Amino acid sequence: MTKGNKRPGFAILATAGMLAAYSAWAPQARAADEAPLKQQAEPVAVSLGDSFISGEAGRWWGNGDLAAAAFCTRGGTDRAAYRFAGICRYDPKRVYDGTAVDPQRPRATGCHRSDVAEINGTRQVALTPVNLACSGAETKHVLSEPYKENKESQSRLLQTLAATHQVKLIVVSIGGNDLNVSDALRHCTDQYMNSRPSCAATGEGDRLLAQLPQVATNVGKVIDKIREVMNAAGTPSDGYKLIVQSYPSPVPTSAKVRDIFPEAGGGKTKRTLVGGCPLWNADFDLMHDTLTPAIDAMLKKVAAEKNVTFLSMIHALDGHALCENGTRQAGPTEDASKLGGQMEWVRFGTAGMKISQGYQQESLHPNAFAQQSQGRCLAAAYQNPSLTQTCTSAS
Repeated sequence: MTKGNKRPGFAILATAGMLAAYSAWAPQARAADEAPLKQQAEPVAVSLGDSFISGEAGRWWGNGDLAAAAFCTRGGTDRAAYRFAGICRYDPKRVYDGTAVDPQRPRATGCHRSDVAEINGTRQVALTPVNLACSGAETKHVLSEPYKENKESQSRLLQTLAATHQVKLIVVSIGGNDLNVSDALRHCTDQYMNSRPSCAATGEGDRLLAQLPQVATNVGKVIDKIREVMNAAGTPSDGYKLIVQSYPSPVPTSAKVRDIFPEAGGGKTKRTLVGGCPLWNADFDLMHDTLTPAIDAMLKKVAAEKNVTFLSMIHALDGHALCENGTRQAGPTEDASKLGGQMEWVRFGTAGMKISQGYQQESLHPNAFAQQSQGRCLAAAYQNPSLTQTCTSAS
């Protein structure tokens, strides 16, 4: 799975730049005859939703080992690293462009739309990608509320785009933040590092599962809103493809955790500081075997009820999950970008010595390898007429 690992050049369309341009000329365009403009405009693919599809953690080609952490590129894993006048520097904007976290305004920035985000895979099917997704977004941020760099809701941004462009594909990844899955995972890692009971033992999983019916309702409203926006733009439901996708588990089942990271004793330090996967075995199983399949089933049901395509991501990280058997981290003198078949495709947890590498919000998200693989899945799903499809790490 090392094909396509070359970093795309910045000659590709910058999504943030497109949005800025739209806000500048959209009022004038609407005043003219919009139908001819649509016919002349290039067909586009749009991503809506949260961090899983925005490109969070796209900065990283896998994870570097402890020895690599002291070197500029961290074993070739850090795509934001460069040298200027012989000094190593890091600029996340090289990956996230204008949506990188601004240290002066951390709460208002950080949509983290990467240059390898899944939507970029639609170039393979002659569509121009437009990434409106934002890390941390909930269903309300698609429906009605602005969030971070998005000064309007994602549905309003889609409305502006659809007025003048041929939107041929809309892909949605949403619901995970309504469930607060990221916060739950952070809580579970804290439980492990502080030798407190697992989330599985304290009922955290049951609390998340109890929220699924409400989240299903929220996701259904998102689909309805997208249909409403597209109908208002003069595009009937058969004029574009709408895909709802699910999520993979960032971690494997406990039986597949690498042997060098045992749960207890001296292995606890290794699992935390070396592996970056500080979880009790029971919580590996809770995430992989219980929560992820339940969320996948919920989203599949909503997609079926709304008659839209469902793209399951439940197997998208198989063989490349964090701390999974058969994977490894890059050493200090390696070029991780060439090691996709061997590497973890999930950013490790920023615990202990690794907290200085990147942002905490990148933790436990699919990295550049995974995003490129998912992009190929999306391109294939666009061309496949089936209403139910599955993305695998071998796609």
